[in-house]
Amino acid sequence: MLTHETLQPMDDILVIGAGPAGLLAASVASARGARVRVLAAGIGTTHLSPGWIGVLNTDDDPYVSPDRDLAGAIENWIAEHPAHPYALAGFDALQGGISAFREMCAAAGLNYLGDLQANYKLPTALGALIPAALVPESFAVGDARLPGEMLIAGPAGWRDFFPALCAGNLARQGIAARSAAFDLPEAAAGKFDATPVGLARLFERADVRARVAAQLKAKLNGAARVGLPAVLGLDGHAEVWRDLQERLGTPVFEIPTLPPSVPGIRLYRAFRQALLRSGTRILLDMTVTRGINENGRAAGAVVPSPAREATFRADRVILATGGLYGGGISSDRHGAMREAIFDLPLSVLGGFDERFLSKQGHSIHLTGVRANTQLQPVGETGTVLLENVRIAGRLLAGYNPVVEGSTEGVWLATAYRAAIP
Repeated sequence: MLTHETLQPMDDILVIGAGPAGLLAASVASARGARVRVLAAGIGTTHLSPGWIGVLNTDDDPYVSPDRDLAGAIENWIAEHPAHPYALAGFDALQGGISAFREMCAAAGLNYLGDLQANYKLPTALGALIPAALVPESFAVGDARLPGEMLIAGPAGWRDFFPALCAGNLARQGIAARSAAFDLPEAAAGKFDATPVGLARLFERADVRARVAAQLKAKLNGAARVGLPAVLGLDGHAEVWRDLQERLGTPVFEIPTLPPSVPGIRLYRAFRQALLRSGTRILLDMTVTRGINENGRAAGAVVPSPAREATFRADRVILATGGLYGGGISSDRHGAMREAIFDLPLSVLGGFDERFLSKQGHSIHLTGVRANTQLQPVGETGTVLLENVRIAGRLLAGYNPVVEGSTEGVWLATAYRAAIP
């Protein structure tokens, strides 16, 4: 039987996965002079992301000192959890990932504020408070630790954001907040694509901002800051946000909405711009079905097509395909799970708790590929399985980002570590 195969040019690094971990790893590697190619079935979780960077939830954490030393809490966490991705990658990798991330975002006009001293406490659309170490500049004055009343506002009748619900839940937590709605005729049913992206494009019009600001200014009544759904522009986001503040004469902050996330799309565009500037090839709609294992090394990856399969070869492979929900781990109807590309063995510590909203988190979230401090995949005894493969992001075993609040911090640290030889 003939095998029809197309061989692609050899790369230094092949990144499989276009989620934030894969994109950051590709950006760091290409900045260091590597020839990089990214293969992915589609975009990753950026379009679902709220846009902020959670590193560790320190609420009620005994490791946190009175001055809210977040860096110290992370270092203590690493000491107490030696198999955690933070411990494997190292604290220096987290700092390196943060620096690389900030630099990439700044080049795209996205400024991130914050450090590893303390978490911001930011409102969600439901009025819950989420800790985040780094936040887009347009989110910062939403920090619940700051004094002054919030006016939570949104388009009247828009199905994706309910100001009264958000403000009411904030008020129940002792935060001074009230709500207001403004008319936005363009968003009326049948007249406009009233998705977050559609509204973001609408807010890029100066006449729309002028009308919205005029309505909100009449409703301020001494509010110290105004919270709006995170739809303040896409391409011209910085200008939109600053212009609206000037018109109101009051600080404005954004609150994440239902997906697609406008701050997440801004972030994806920053990644893409950085990779295109460096000459990195990004190939989407390229579902890798299997990896090639040759004598303990990954020789490449295979992408099928109706005519013939394409084989992409590289000296090193960064596997950033995500976990159980992202497609990096597949499962059948019986609950059996496997790593989707190289069939690497998984560390499986349990299943789902019968209580869907368990405070302890489902042990299934700990499932993933074991790795060493080089982020190479290893077996139960620590034997390296593929010498030139590095694992980044959610595919790694041994952590529960839902409970820990470490989702973005882990992809920053492990992507940075995976990209460095």
